[in-house]
Amino acid sequence: MAAKILTHHRFTREVDRQLLKRRFYGINRERLQRLRETLRPRQRQFLDLLPLLFHTNHPLLPGFVSKGTPFGISDYSPAKRSVEAARQLTRSFHYQKRALPTYWIHALYLMGSSGTIAYSENSDFDVWVCHPPGLTREQRNELRRKTERISAWARAIEMEVHFFVMEAERFRAGGEEALSTESSGKIQHQLLLDEFYRTGLLLAGRHPIWWLVPPEAEGGYDDYVRELKRRRFVRADEDIDLGGLARVPAGEFLGASLWQLYKAIDSPYKSLLKILLMEVYASEYPRVDLLSLRFKRAVYDGETDLDRLDPYVMLEAKVEEYLTACGERERLELARRCFYFKVGERLSEPEPHAHTGRRREVMRALTREWGWKSVDLHVLDARASWKIHRVLDERRILVDQLTRSYRMLSDFAREHRHTASIDPLDLNTLGRKLYASFERKAGKVEIINPGIS
Repeated sequence: MAAKILTHHRFTREVDRQLLKRRFYGINRERLQRLRETLRPRQRQFLDLLPLLFHTNHPLLPGFVSKGTPFGISDYSPAKRSVEAARQLTRSFHYQKRALPTYWIHALYLMGSSGTIAYSENSDFDVWVCHPPGLTREQRNELRRKTERISAWARAIEMEVHFFVMEAERFRAGGEEALSTESSGKIQHQLLLDEFYRTGLLLAGRHPIWWLVPPEAEGGYDDYVRELKRRRFVRADEDIDLGGLARVPAGEFLGASLWQLYKAIDSPYKSLLKILLMEVYASEYPRVDLLSLRFKRAVYDGETDLDRLDPYVMLEAKVEEYLTACGERERLELARRCFYFKVGERLSEPEPHAHTGRRREVMRALTREWGWKSVDLHVLDARASWKIHRVLDERRILVDQLTRSYRMLSDFAREHRHTASIDPLDLNTLGRKLYASFERKAGKVEIINPGIS
C-alpha cells in the first residue's frame, strides 16, 4: 500500500522532496531569525552558542563535564557568529573543522512559543537533545550533567532553559520520560508530538523525516517511511524519525485536559486556550484534525507566510472555528481575550520596542476582524486595575468555562472508559478542587481574583 502511495504521489519526485525541504528549512530559518530579534544581546549569544556547546567539548566553555562527555552534532558546521560567541567567553577557543569518529548528537530542537507571536522575554526555552541509540548509562548521565550546567549558565544571564535528553527510537516506543515542562508527569505522547511538529525549531542537526511524509499518508506513516528509506530517497544520516500522528488515544486528551484544568484554577488565562483546544480535539475524536497536520498541509500547499503558519495563530483560529460553529459567543470572546493576554501586546499604548511591530500588526488585524473597538482595547490593557464588578463578571465567565470543561472531560471519560485509562479518583479530586475554589457560600472568604487582573 505504501509503495503504491509512494509511486503515484506527486511529491515522490526528487525535485518535489528538495522543494519541500527548502520550504520547511526556510520557515525554520525565518522563525529563528524572528526569535533572535526579540532577544537581548546576551540571550542572542546563548542561542548562537548553544549548538556549538554540544558540537565541541571545550573545557573552558559552559557545560563542560569531562573529556568523556558525548559530543558532535550530525551535519553541523558552526556559523561565524557562533564561533565569535565562543571566543567572547574564552579567547583561547579556536574552532577547527574536522571529521569526528562518532556524532553523538543527532539534533537539537527548541520547542514551544519561541519564534511565534506568543513569545515574550519571560518565556522559557525547552530544548530537546536527540542522541542515537547505543549511549551507555554513564554517557547519558554525562550528557544530562552537561545540560544541567548549561542551564545554570543560562540562569546567570536571566534565561530559563530546560533540556530534555532523548533518543528517537525510545521515544517512538513510548519509553522516554516527560519531555516538556507542560507535561502532567504522565506522558501525552501523541499530543506532545503534535506540539513538537508545529512549534519545534531545528537548531542544528537532522530534520524530522515527518516533513517528507505527505499529510494524506499519515495513516500509513511507518510504511511510507520504510519505503522512502528502502528506495534511498532519503539518506540515513540526514533525518530523525520521531514517529507519525495517525491516531491519538482518547486517554491523552483526558490527561492533557486534566492537567490544564488543575493549572487553570490558579492561572486561568494561560490554560484556557489549551483546554479549549483539547475540547475541540475531543469533539473530533477519533478523526482528529491535529494542528500539526494543518500546518503540514499548508506547507505542502505552498504556504510560507509565517504569520499564517504561526502555531498560536493557528491554534486560535481552530478554537474560533469550533466555538463559532457551536454558536458559543461568550466563550468565543473569552478565547479571544485569552489569546490577547497570551500575546501580551497592549494595542492601546504606544509601541514599546521596534521588534514588536510585526506582532502588533498581526494583533491589530485580528482585533479588527473580531470587531474590537479602541475602548475595548483600553479596558483589556487596564486589566491590572479592573474594578471589583469587572473582576466578578470575568470570574463568573471563567468559572462557567472551567465547569463546562470539567463536565465535558467527565462525559468523555465515561464514553471512552474502555479505551481511555483515566483514574476516576483523579476526576473526583479535580471536581472537589474546582468546587472548593469556586463555590460561593455564606461565611467563606473568597479569593475572587486568581490570575484575573
